[in-house]
Amino acid sequence: MAMTQTRSSKRSLVWLACGLLLGLRLAIQFPGWLALNQGMRAWRTQDLGLAIDRLQRATQRVPTSAVAWRAQGRVQLAQVQPAAARSALEKALALQSHDRLTHLELARALEQVGADDEAQTHYRQAGWPAYASLRRQAQAALSRGAVRDAVKRAGQAAAVEPTRAEAFYLWGEALWAQGDQPAAVSQWQAGLALAAKQPAALDDYYEGRVALARSDPAAAVIALQTAWRLDATLPWTGLWLGEALLADGQPAAAANAWQEQTRRFPANPWAYRRLGDLARAQGDAAAAQRWYDLADSR
Repeated sequence: MAMTQTRSSKRSLVWLACGLLLGLRLAIQFPGWLALNQGMRAWRTQDLGLAIDRLQRATQRVPTSAVAWRAQGRVQLAQVQPAAARSALEKALALQSHDRLTHLELARALEQVGADDEAQTHYRQAGWPAYASLRRQAQAALSRGAVRDAVKRAGQAAAVEPTRAEAFYLWGEALWAQGDQPAAVSQWQAGLALAAKQPAALDDYYEGRVALARSDPAAAVIALQTAWRLDATLPWTGLWLGEALLADGQPAAAANAWQEQTRRFPANPWAYRRLGDLARAQGDAAAAQRWYDLADSR
């Protein structure tokens, strides 16, 4: 009987010790989980300063939380701190190696620090198609004026998906921005050769660009008018239609196309500038200045 009581007492002591250890661990980690919750809430309200402060507290208190490290990395990306974000996201992956969102965010951080090959590896592990990734990188590079990078990424996208017409269209845009117009036209022609039997508006748009570059403005006008009719949302069609009409000897029609472009895309300054150029060429300095002022205000 005494032996049974002794065993029961020992068992109770063991359970008590386990409970105390668990309680101690929870007490130690609770401030970390509280900080994580506060950091996530601050992030959702776009208070990035408070968010990073709380999330760094969370990772200090609960360094085994992949969620905390990933959240810290994502906020650091939003703060344009790619090197710090990379470090945090790599720690998150060390704790949770198959998390696809962490792979995706790490790929973004690696892109920003110039580790392109590593970025592609993590894009693949995130399940992000290589073509979509390269196309997005090329478009982003074009938008920020990084033309050489845009040419490189667009060329890689076309190599990954050599049957996609839009890959060659994008490659041509990057080459055009680089000033290599013959190469741009060649890529557009390669894309047109891949176009569907029933061309989409984008195909007609690039058919028009090629015709204009090859000094065939009449054919360019037809193709660009078709593109505009099929898809009014393409952002540059009206601008190039105006160029084609002007080259075809139709300045009044060109002005109408550019004015319609300003109505459809009022934030884009280029059509206003071309209207100013046209007014100046026609000797109307006052009208030209009005259009230039509108362009500068965009």
